[in-house]
This record gives sequence, structure tokens and C-alpha cells, in this order.
Amino acid sequence: MSRGAFLAITGSLLWGIMGVACQYLLQDKGISAIWLVNMRMFFAGIILLLADYFIYRKDFLAVWSGSKNITQMLIFSFITIMSVQLLYLLSVQNMNVAMATVFVSLAPIMTLLWVCIRARKLPKRFEAVCCTSAVLGSIIMATHGEFTSLSVSSIGILYGITLPFAGVIYTIQPAYLMKKYRPSNITGWGLFIGGCALLPFIEPWNVPSDLDVHAWSAIIYTIVFGTAIAFWTFLASLKYLEPHIAGIYELLEPLSAIILGVWLLDVIFEVPEWIGTTLIMVPVIYLSLYRK
Repeated sequence: MSRGAFLAITGSLLWGIMGVACQYLLQDKGISAIWLVNMRMFFAGIILLLADYFIYRKDFLAVWSGSKNITQMLIFSFITIMSVQLLYLLSVQNMNVAMATVFVSLAPIMTLLWVCIRARKLPKRFEAVCCTSAVLGSIIMATHGEFTSLSVSSIGILYGITLPFAGVIYTIQPAYLMKKYRPSNITGWGLFIGGCALLPFIEPWNVPSDLDVHAWSAIIYTIVFGTAIAFWTFLASLKYLEPHIAGIYELLEPLSAIILGVWLLDVIFEVPEWIGTTLIMVPVIYLSLYRK
């Protein structure tokens, strides 16, 4: 296995496991999604920034030079990265980790549609087929194959639908910064600044009193491994892999979340959900390979 593949797989699996840990914290322990988002962003941002500083020791503050950089970083910190983190956890809280991560996987489809709208052109035939397949897969997952009723709460579906749109923003908005600076530095600053902005409102030091050792272990895993190390390893894989190949490895995230969610948290994932997942994953893989 190549170094790039190892890093991409590691990051994706760490993200998948984190989703399961978050569902445990949100649904079983009653922790609020916004409190957990604040903890993740603030402390994972510190970890990434420290690692970036001691490894590279240069251009640590370069991203904050110039009004355009500052504006883009503030948008990335307060809107882009915060929206992705919060919407994902709200989806997990109101659906389950398996369905939430599959909805995240729709981001490449939404990105394709955005590019077509911006270019004022219709999708190619195979692109239209991929989009139709992904939409059909989403409907099957949301209804458990029974198209007259929802299998999860309507608010959960609403958050799930917003996830791929947030993913498009996360893909497009920081592109200017990513071309000029290290992804680890940008992501570290984005997480840290966003986390700092939430501190006065969330007051993360007011920790729920009934957290046991299992809950604290899940929180520490979510911050250290599921956020900081997962971001670091996956971003590092882009040094060795083309983005479309790394994107395919990233699909291990929903697959690992599904398997672990069914195994550890008794998440219901039956034939209709597997059919819906396949209808979403296959076109995403195809589009990723085609973009090569």
C-alpha cells in the first residue's frame, strides 16, 4: 500500500469512527450538538496549529497577511467550517450516523450541479444519470423504500439535505487559500478561530456532570483522533494522491460508520438503506474516476 493511500484510508476511517462516537454522545448521553462542535473546533484547532508550527516552523501567520486573505479566513472560520461541523452533528443527532455520513457523500453531486449552473450549461448525459441515481438513493434512504412516509424525523431529513450543500461551500470557498497556503495551517486556524467565537455563547467549561469514563473517552477521541489527526492524515495524503483518488478513499468514512453504527449502536440499516447507499456511492465513484 502506498503512503498516500495509507494516509487517506486512515483519515477516512478515523472520521467514520468519530461519527459513531458522536452519535453515542448526542443520543445516549444527551450532549448538545453545538457544545460538542465547540469542543471539537477549539481543541482540535489548537492541536493542528501546534503540529503545523513545530513541523514546518515557517509561514505560520502568513495566511493573516493582506485584507483578502483575512476576509477569506474569517468567512472560512465563521461560516464554512462551522456550518459543516454543526450540520453534520445535528444530522447525526436527528437521524443516525449511517444516514448522515451517506448524505455527506452527496457533496460531489451538488458540486457538479453548482458548476453546471455557474457555467449555464446542462449536465452531460452520464452526469444527469449520476445525479438522478443519487437523488433516488437519497429518497429510498429517507423513506425506507416506502415512498409515502419518512423513516426518520422530518427535521433529520432537513439537516441531511443541507449537508451536501454545506459540503459544496467547504469545497469551493477555501480554494483561493488552499492554493497559496498549507491546508493544515488553514484548517487549524479555521477550527481555532471558529471555536473561539463560540466560547462566550456555549461556555464549554460548563461540562455536563453525569459524564462517565466512556463519554469522556468518546469526547477525547472525537477531538484528537476524529478531528485533528483525521484532518491531518487526509490532507497529508493529497501530497501523494490526486484529489479524485483521495475522494474515493474518503468513501470509507460512510461505509465504516454504517458498519460500526449497526454493530455498536443498533442502527437500523436494512436492504432499502443498502440500495440507497449503493445508488449514491456508485455515481460518486464514477464521477471521481471520470474527472481524472
